[in-house]
Amino acid sequence: MRTGLDTSAGTIQWVVSGYALALGLMLVSGGRLGDAHGRRRMMLIGLTGFVLSSAAAGLAPHVGVLVAARLVQGLAAGLLTPQSTGLTQSLFRGPERGIAFGLFGFTVSVSSAIGPVLGGLLIAAFGEESGWRWIFLVNVPIGAVLLVAIARLVPGRVDDDTPVDTRLDGRGALLLGAGVLALLYPVVSLETGQRWPLFLLLLVVPLGLAFVRHERRVVDDGRAPLLDLALLRTTPGTPAASSSAASTSRGSPGSSSC
Repeated sequence: MRTGLDTSAGTIQWVVSGYALALGLMLVSGGRLGDAHGRRRMMLIGLTGFVLSSAAAGLAPHVGVLVAARLVQGLAAGLLTPQSTGLTQSLFRGPERGIAFGLFGFTVSVSSAIGPVLGGLLIAAFGEESGWRWIFLVNVPIGAVLLVAIARLVPGRVDDDTPVDTRLDGRGALLLGAGVLALLYPVVSLETGQRWPLFLLLLVVPLGLAFVRHERRVVDDGRAPLLDLALLRTTPGTPAASSSAASTSRGSPGSSSC
């Protein structure tokens, strides 16, 4: 990438870290949007955004376009990722749910192991200067096939008879997003050689406490929260779901392309 785009190592690091930052910002809000508007719809929107941003990254004429495409790609993956675990929770019960999560975790693990190898083969096949572009472009035909598969095979709402509050907790999303940004941005900046954003770490705890208080207030008012914290203590299988979601964020589409 440095040779093909004639840029610095620090700038290229944003190609890697910008994706992770955008993914972390969108994950929780993406899950809430799936609850409100349907998981199949959010999967289709997220995958469409991922495919288009992959094409933009692969065809990027300079590094600014590449970094911007990776940020969009991370947001799209953050919208797409939580729908898988949400669908598993909705469609499976009892031992079947455990099997489904086990297969999901196995798929993520295998993909995370194979992805870098395939990426290396693509670079070897198409050359060091522009071979990296095919790591992004290969997502386009795969994503197109998956869009058709999702539209045909993934069910719509499985709880159509249950009223759903489609309003997004905007203030909660802002507080959580600010907290995630305050935590991840300093880490990303360290990887690119910048140390001044470390002061943002001081804001993580206050923003986290403000988010918790706000979400409890939203629940007490009878509105739909971005994250109902009580579910973390009362819902069976939550630790397994959280573990699967964490694995997905590490091995989500596009992570192997770095």
